[in-house]
Amino acid sequence: MLTLVTPTGCRPAAWALCERWMARQTYAGPVRWIVVDDGEQAQPVSFRRDDWQVEVIRPQPFWRPGDNTQARNFRSALARVGDDARVAVIEDDDYYAPGWLQRVVDELETAELIGQGWNRYYHAKTGAIRINGNDTHASLCASAFRSDALALFRRQCDRGPRLLDVPMWKHAHSRRVFNDSLVIGIKGMPGRAGIAGGHEMTTDQPFDLREWIGADAEAYAQFR
Repeated sequence: MLTLVTPTGCRPAAWALCERWMARQTYAGPVRWIVVDDGEQAQPVSFRRDDWQVEVIRPQPFWRPGDNTQARNFRSALARVGDDARVAVIEDDDYYAPGWLQRVVDELETAELIGQGWNRYYHAKTGAIRINGNDTHASLCASAFRSDALALFRRQCDRGPRLLDVPMWKHAHSRRVFNDSLVIGIKGMPGRAGIAGGHEMTTDQPFDLREWIGADAEAYAQFR
């Protein structure tokens, strides 16, 4: 079984799209989706799919503006996950192409920590983009892990650094970064702001997101 972990809260528009992207995944195996919602008002979770188990955790205290509860929320999810699990991070405000989970499962056969590098970011309000050259690590939204890498991620969450992805990739021994466009980091979505960089990107020449994700770009047109 593949386990997905999604911290969320105070982002109903982003969450609705996250459910949509997961509903279209081509991976046909069983999935356990642990959703950690620490918003004061619960997200409307309506996701249903055969062979998927959805579990919602509501940790307290609830998030307040200025808080960084990411590590706490991951700890809440990982407390329910066994050491033999295969875990993929699904961030609620990012885009996932239909083949993402199948790619995750395939790549986890080759390494204990896997992820898509060369990050592509798109700002939903301004149409600005950024392409990074990260070829030795992946963003958390495009990472998955098992075995020793899962144990390493548990320790990182216990320590609680502001950003969890770079330290994890730095210390993992069995790792693989691949270049693909199955995950797009979406910035500037309505609701609770993200803690990573890129949420203030601007441009005089908005990018046509259809070049990256085709007709799915229409889902983000409402936020411009």
